[in-house]
Amino acid sequence: MLQDFRDNLKGSAKIVLVAIIIVPFALFGVDAIFLSGSSVEEAASVNGETITELRLQQSVALQKQQILNRYEDLDPSMINDEQLRGPVMQQLIRQKAVELAAREQGMAIDDKMIYRLLLEVPDFQVEGKFDAQRYEFVLRQMGYTPNSYNKLLRSDMLNSQFMQGVSNTGFSTERENQLLASITEQTRDFYYLTIPRAPVLDAISITDEEVQSFYEGNKDQFMADEQLVVEYLELRPDDLVQEVVVEESVVNDVIEVRINAVRAKQSRQVAQILLEKQDDGSHLDKISDIQKQLEAGEEFAVLAEQHSEDYSTAEQGGDLGFVQRGDLPEPLSVALDSLSVGEISGPVETELGVHLVKLLAEKKAELPSRDDIEPGIRRELQRQLALELLPERIEELKDLSYNASSLESVADRLDLTLQITEPFSRNGGDGIAGKPQVITAAFSEPVLEKGLTSEVLDLADDHVVVLSLRERIPSRLKPLTEVRPRIEQILKKERADRQLMERAETLVARVKGGESIEEVAKHESLQWQVNLNTKRFSGKLNEEIRQWVFSLAEPADSAVVSDLALANGDHVIVSLTRVTEGDLDKLSAEQKQVLSTTVALTAASRDYQAYETLLVEQADIASKY
Repeated sequence: MLQDFRDNLKGSAKIVLVAIIIVPFALFGVDAIFLSGSSVEEAASVNGETITELRLQQSVALQKQQILNRYEDLDPSMINDEQLRGPVMQQLIRQKAVELAAREQGMAIDDKMIYRLLLEVPDFQVEGKFDAQRYEFVLRQMGYTPNSYNKLLRSDMLNSQFMQGVSNTGFSTERENQLLASITEQTRDFYYLTIPRAPVLDAISITDEEVQSFYEGNKDQFMADEQLVVEYLELRPDDLVQEVVVEESVVNDVIEVRINAVRAKQSRQVAQILLEKQDDGSHLDKISDIQKQLEAGEEFAVLAEQHSEDYSTAEQGGDLGFVQRGDLPEPLSVALDSLSVGEISGPVETELGVHLVKLLAEKKAELPSRDDIEPGIRRELQRQLALELLPERIEELKDLSYNASSLESVADRLDLTLQITEPFSRNGGDGIAGKPQVITAAFSEPVLEKGLTSEVLDLADDHVVVLSLRERIPSRLKPLTEVRPRIEQILKKERADRQLMERAETLVARVKGGESIEEVAKHESLQWQVNLNTKRFSGKLNEEIRQWVFSLAEPADSAVVSDLALANGDHVIVSLTRVTEGDLDKLSAEQKQVLSTTVALTAASRDYQAYETLLVEQADIASKY
């Protein structure tokens, strides 16, 4: 019966019915019937609603990928999935509690909304339209089925709807706006002088005895890290080029394609006179007559306007504009190939009729010579074949290196070069020793303690490495000659900081005693600055100084005087003389709106977090983590 039904479907009815069937199955497939294992195993429950082990695994994988995206040089092996499971599970529990609360309050997501969302996702489209096969393929790559992905979307959209509902209740009062304006729009008047560290450092001399004493008393600071020397084999497509053979016919075909591609970019400005074929052959007499007029000196454009039956171009003198190879019927292209600019062809027959064509102009593209492009094409083809061979060689490398006593024999078998690194520590080294995967493998227990070869490491899509320990260099005390510059730097810095601190304390006392910043600075030959009406978020002032000034208490009867050590070692002495609170009434309507919105959003965010915490506390939760 089903076969008869299918056979009897014709035309648009068939298309419509197939579309009706595909969409529900694509979005809500019967996959749930066959799910088992981690997909249904309970990892936690919230008020009786299950969070599956699969959902947890997917969320952990997503969290891990987000970390790797944020820190591009981070070795994936450094991220422990087990350590992520606890925090990720807590987040899933919070999401589930919110989802259940949203349902209880009557919130829901319309199926049509999900359909529209999926249909608009670019990753699910082929040539701009939703494609069911593409949709299912992408979901499989992500570890989802259509049904589980649909549930995930519904849950996320419910959570978003719930959060938006709570957030939209946020508001601000006039008093709150005034308080915030008084802080954010506050201005301060202050003076400051700078005691630079550089001249103090330059004036300090460190004796040999001081260096020796510090070295003897702090040897633990000058221990060289343990270092390793490893031998390794790299396998890349370039290592396999010698094994592949590129057929000359393939090279020739690619060269021809490349040259034709350039040739196709050439364009020619062409004009034509077209006569439609007549059963009595009269068109041939007419075309002959036109040729005689051309030979007598008549203008091609004039005759085209008079006689051409291509009415779309006749008024333009038959001008077709610039065309590329393939734009015209092949007989016309062949005829044009034999013409120079200004020449006119003989009669050319096509399905459209009989043509006379004139080459008006041409834009030439410089065709590459075979000798110039052949080496590059040959290398491209060799690399492509090498890439196809690479997976097979990687498997051989894995088999041969597994439990191998030496990589030298593996190198001989695979015709690879055994390479040796310079010594490197856990902080890495030069070349391949700077790769996080290599460092982790080299210092792993199997390689470092048991003397085994590492696993084959993927450094890139087409680059793998296997390594083994060649030499282990224990931690050692660095000689004094090597660390002397560092010790001198440490001692100079310590002494300079003490001197600067003592001088700053003296100058602060003088300012507190009644001298102004200006008087002290001029007497001490130091630079000083005055800043009036400085705002809390002013970008014109040193960030450290600005933050310090706005952290000081408001002056009462006298200025507030304080000193600050900057990150570069300079010392700054500040005298805060006046604080003026911000005034909401002086703000523009737009500024007031931004301020009010900020207060409302802050309150809404605080309220939502508190509400979410309450939902979790009141929920009946069972979890393995």
